[in-house]
Amino acid sequence: MEYFIGHIYPWLKWVAVLSPLLPFGIGLWLIRKQKSPKFMLLFLFIILGVLTEAVSMITIISGTRNNLWLAHLYTLFGFSVLAGIFYYSFDKLLLKRAIIVGMVGLCVLIYYDAFLTDGFTKMNSVSRIAANAMLILMAIAYFYKVANNAKIIYLDRDPMFLLSCAILIYYAGTSMSYAIFNEALAISYDAARICLAIIMVLNVLFYISHAFILKRMAT
Repeated sequence: MEYFIGHIYPWLKWVAVLSPLLPFGIGLWLIRKQKSPKFMLLFLFIILGVLTEAVSMITIISGTRNNLWLAHLYTLFGFSVLAGIFYYSFDKLLLKRAIIVGMVGLCVLIYYDAFLTDGFTKMNSVSRIAANAMLILMAIAYFYKVANNAKIIYLDRDPMFLLSCAILIYYAGTSMSYAIFNEALAISYDAARICLAIIMVLNVLFYISHAFILKRMAT
């Protein structure tokens, strides 16, 4: 454990911080000829990741003791952008309305987390888990759509299918870590770092997948 915290964790942290730059660079290269709203929204999601990591590093360098308030903002904006991508991917009005209702409900939960329970200085476990669950449901709904679409033959050529797979793996994998983060932090910083390490590994894989998905959306 001491070796992990002292040697592997700092290296993993920097890899996770820099991981959004890969899809960001690819997005900058491809954006010149793109008008697809789904491409633009996914690129916006990547920009949010870059900005969040940058602001997080600035707060650490400036000596701020706590920057967990970023999690509240990232949950709101990140979920809204990904939900927007699914909004443009579904044809049924019922699903589109469900996405809008989910966004409104998440805003209420984030307000509940930030002002009524945990506060800005703690991880927003309730709203984060709710956002993850809703994104997973959207991904499953898209799988159902693909299963009933005989025109789609090669799933690896469908960027929304690839994005749904990435969302399912990432958000299902990180949900437990976010759920127990505050309890782990109350025990020790090392216990909290283990939760963060799991999130970091999945974060790196998530952003790497975005690089391939952007290229698929551009073709």
